[in-house]
Amino acid sequence: MAGDTETKLEVDAASAFAPRHAPLVVDESSQELGIRNKDDQDFNRVKITQKDLGSLSIIGSLTKVEYGTWAGQDACLIAFRFQFQKGNATTFRFSKADIVIEFQARPPGNPDDDPVVVRYGPKYLRSRGTVEKRDWHYTASLSATAGVQGVFEAGPAIEFGPRGTYSRQYAAVVESDDWGNRKHRRPNCVKIWMREDEKQEDGIPLELNAAIVVQTNRSCQASVSIKVDSIFNLIARPWSRDDPLLLEPGVNFGPPIRQTPNLDFSTITSEEWRQLVTPDLRFRGGNDEGGVASQPIGHVPI
Repeated sequence: MAGDTETKLEVDAASAFAPRHAPLVVDESSQELGIRNKDDQDFNRVKITQKDLGSLSIIGSLTKVEYGTWAGQDACLIAFRFQFQKGNATTFRFSKADIVIEFQARPPGNPDDDPVVVRYGPKYLRSRGTVEKRDWHYTASLSATAGVQGVFEAGPAIEFGPRGTYSRQYAAVVESDDWGNRKHRRPNCVKIWMREDEKQEDGIPLELNAAIVVQTNRSCQASVSIKVDSIFNLIARPWSRDDPLLLEPGVNFGPPIRQTPNLDFSTITSEEWRQLVTPDLRFRGGNDEGGVASQPIGHVPI
């Protein structure tokens, strides 16, 4: 008995220092369950995605689906609205966001069957920002005594260089680009990057409108991923993946750009395109009586 007791104590002592792997139990009742399609014909789902953490919310919505043509081929224009609501949060803001919109044929299969991105926007937006005067002084230092073959010896240094001032503009920036992985010969994806004004530090725009034209003549789907500041994602996880947005040829959504059937999207004017991607784009501040100071964002032609 004594031997058995000693053996048990040795095993207990050894197990006390053994690595422990505590299982992670997820409470399904409180987990973010993602946005689901009702069935395989739930086309043009308005709510694409939503993530909430207290008064903070990230919302992606569908605003327009219109079928037409591009370069004589069937095409589809899809417009989105992304909201970054801060609510009454005082210690946290959205300083950056990365949005990825990927198009695939439905059902997914051969990459060559996937929709092809031919136009998108906004490609580049920049706020008016703030301007700061800064001083600069470039100097170079040379040893007073130099040896042969480029070997410099220690000694008094001689400094020279011009001085001056320059203006630096800090501004929130929105940029986007098309993309496709190595399996795709042509782009099937759009990536959007949003960064706050480094000087003002008042967060990214509360709202962003984006639009994409893809060439496609078949059923397809769009998967939308939004990533914001790492702290938000860390605290608010786990997220479950949203169902993709289902798109079907001929099934339009929202008011048409023009009262023109089968519109050639390459004829959309700069003003029409601006209305798709930049109307009422605002920034959050805190300088006016209501606690919100807004300023419009400037843009360059698409």
